Amino acid sequence: MRVKNRKCIRRLSFKSLWASRKRNIIAICAIALTTLMFTSLFTIMLSVNSSYEIYNFRQAGGYSDGIFKDLSREQADKIAAHKGVKASGERIVCGFSSSDVFGKVAAEVSYMDKNCTKWSYATPTTGKEPQKENEIAMDTTALRLLGVEPKLGTNVTITYQAGNGTDTGIPQTDSFILVGYWEYDDLMPVHYINVSKAYVDKINEKCIAAGDEALDIDLNVMLPSKLNIREQMEKIDTDLGYDWNTRDQENSARIGVNWGLTASSVSSDIDFSLVAAILAFFLLIIFTGYLIIYNIFQISVTGDIRFYGLLKTIGTTPRQLRHIITQEALFLCIIGIPVGLLLGYGIGAVLTPIALETTSIIGTKAAISSSPL
Repeated sequence: MRVKNRKCIRRLSFKSLWASRKRNIIAICAIALTTLMFTSLFTIMLSVNSSYEIYNFRQAGGYSDGIFKDLSREQADKIAAHKGVKASGERIVCGFSSSDVFGKVAAEVSYMDKNCTKWSYATPTTGKEPQKENEIAMDTTALRLLGVEPKLGTNVTITYQAGNGTDTGIPQTDSFILVGYWEYDDLMPVHYINVSKAYVDKINEKCIAAGDEALDIDLNVMLPSKLNIREQMEKIDTDLGYDWNTRDQENSARIGVNWGLTASSVSSDIDFSLVAAILAFFLLIIFTGYLIIYNIFQISVTGDIRFYGLLKTIGTTPRQLRHIITQEALFLCIIGIPVGLLLGYGIGAVLTPIALETTSIIGTKAAISSSPL
């Protein structure tokens, strides 16, 4: 016969906790401190890794997972529609300027769609993206190099080599109206000069009429997973019948993986001794936390062994005893774990800037947020 005794079991659990409240406070503190240790450690590690990735992304010129290079319109559309591509961003480079004022850091004149603009840190903070043929957007440092004040509506004249090559092409000089700008990041590899799709189409027609090749399309992509990015991109090429090892062929679709991604770097060049050391470190931390909490509960149960013996004497079943102990443990965890999580996150937020200062990231004018993830 089943007896409804849940309320009685619950009352016994809370009475037992209250009777040993001093010892249980110590148990809650142990649980909170163990949770704090795990939370603060992982917060610092993830924050440092995130800052390191952002630093690398800025050097790489963007944070997309990878890029399919030198595509035709048909290839770009097929790759963007492939089920293995989570999101895509298109860029069409119509020319470069690496002389005169842009001799130190080259300028890239190109059209970017919204995704590519965002992923390349080239979204105007003032104004908008170019839409008309005579509109342009660029960073403030490039504007100053050209002798132009960063002010919307200002006329900007640029001279560059139109075409797919960085040093060869058709000399091109055009005037535009400034419709957007942003602050230049010293870590970026080029000055992005963004023009409209209509302007790029005009330059493309001019290149073809002059006997040059049509402008290539670069397709930045985000993939479902950050692991094995190159393998994922190669599978997309294989599925569509493209070859990533050739250049200037009809089925060529070259691949570039963003080297700034930590997961991509680790998966492409695995150091098994390092992986073993990291696993051993994590196991040590987990085992240490387990021993702390286990010993606290062991002491707590041992101290109440006489109480449990009396309960068993008056007819409490082993299953009911397990429920009493389980409810006590859950109650202690419900208090201790949230406290540890909050304190651990706070301590991680405080210690993360200190951890970053010990690396070369902060010392290179990298304006990286030190707040945890």
